[in-house]
Amino acid sequence: MRIFWITLGLLLWGWGTLLGQSVTVHGQKTGYGGKTIQVSSNRNPFITTPREIENLVCDERGNFDYSTEVDAGGVILFETGIYRAYLYVEPGFHYEVEMPAYQEKAYAERISPFYQPVEVPVNVLSRSTPGTGVIDDQKSDINFMISRFDPLFSVANEGVILNRRMGRDSDVDSIMGTIELNFVNDTARFFVDYRKYKYGVLKLNEGKTGLEQISIHYLGPEVRFSHPGFMELFNAMYSEFIYYYSRTPPGKRLLNHINRTHDLDSIRSILGKHPAVWNDTVADMILLQEMSSLFYAGDFHKEAILILLDSLESNPVSPAFAIYAAQLKDKLSSLLTGHPPPGFALPDLEGNTCTPGDFMGKYIYLMFCTPDHYGCMMEYPYLQSFLLRHSEYLEVLTVMVAEEESQVKDFMQRNGYGWKALFYEGQPGILSDYLIKAFPTAYLIGPDGNLLLSPSPLPSDGFEQQLFRIMRSRGDI
Repeated sequence: MRIFWITLGLLLWGWGTLLGQSVTVHGQKTGYGGKTIQVSSNRNPFITTPREIENLVCDERGNFDYSTEVDAGGVILFETGIYRAYLYVEPGFHYEVEMPAYQEKAYAERISPFYQPVEVPVNVLSRSTPGTGVIDDQKSDINFMISRFDPLFSVANEGVILNRRMGRDSDVDSIMGTIELNFVNDTARFFVDYRKYKYGVLKLNEGKTGLEQISIHYLGPEVRFSHPGFMELFNAMYSEFIYYYSRTPPGKRLLNHINRTHDLDSIRSILGKHPAVWNDTVADMILLQEMSSLFYAGDFHKEAILILLDSLESNPVSPAFAIYAAQLKDKLSSLLTGHPPPGFALPDLEGNTCTPGDFMGKYIYLMFCTPDHYGCMMEYPYLQSFLLRHSEYLEVLTVMVAEEESQVKDFMQRNGYGWKALFYEGQPGILSDYLIKAFPTAYLIGPDGNLLLSPSPLPSDGFEQQLFRIMRSRGDI
């Protein structure tokens, strides 16, 4: 499931990087009247969390319309209720689709950091060419092709993985031949290559074929960013590549170059010595793919990773890679002390939009909490005391998580609390942006807008003393 979702993120990048022709989608489903559908996209293959979100509100009959620009093709993701539905699209076409029956997401699922939406394909009723009224044969649609192939592949892949775990052999060549009997007449290049890349995944999971042979016979010889099958196989082949390669004689200097010299050319040269790495483009793709895991691994320094991303941004193999490196650097540094935290714009209980920039010049104690969590309730009297005693230089902000905003208003008024409480639903993704795994969780932002404590001690765990030590060290008191 994880590999599948990463693949969707890559699809969004690979097919959506260059704007091209329009794609339009019309959907209708009873039960969607007045419901909001979040349409998300990701323009960066190395940041799998969707970063561009547009809200579509269905009319009273459950109709919605959406349009976007794609170059060679793409995937549109529709998230509503418990579902995340995906639709493969090609430029210049109009799609009539049917969403899955609506099922509301429970409050506990909305706030859980571990919740995964149910992933389903959108049901394509028809595909047509605007202006001509011509409705294409369903069999020529990408969704139809993939819907025929993927179930066969999934069964085969699960069997290969199971056999490997049990120490049994799999005759992958025979498996591939059997599957191919179903597609002898499907000669469109996109689908032929899609199958080839998928078969590379089978070979990889079988565990008998090395990366070099898979790269020659299944992945290469072209680097094809725009093809989803290529990116899925690439991701599977090079996962944790740097971690393991740095422990071999040819790659042993990687650790030193990443942590100490930050020499991008030397790193590229070392990666290029591996027979499965064809050129600097593949080497940089590996670096960008691995940056997140290296950032949190004990063997690599966080600041060294950020310096390396700076180098990739200033000396890219292609202009797009400079953008990807900059975006990845911003994401990785977003909760690192000395760097700005993720931005937000959330309404307070009076309807005024608040951002961290509104409080520049003051320290900001930012706490994520709920009105009814016992651990949070133990901290609230401390927050109120901070407001009364330190308001000259400290702003207290809470991002409150509740089923309804009215619950937050009632809670604040009933207890006479006066700090700024912001309702979390004003910005999709803020809980994941701040890696909120439990309540309460807090951060301290400095007067310059950079994080000072990430995370911060809770009020009852000595935050006040820590604040004074920081202020003295900075000459503020």
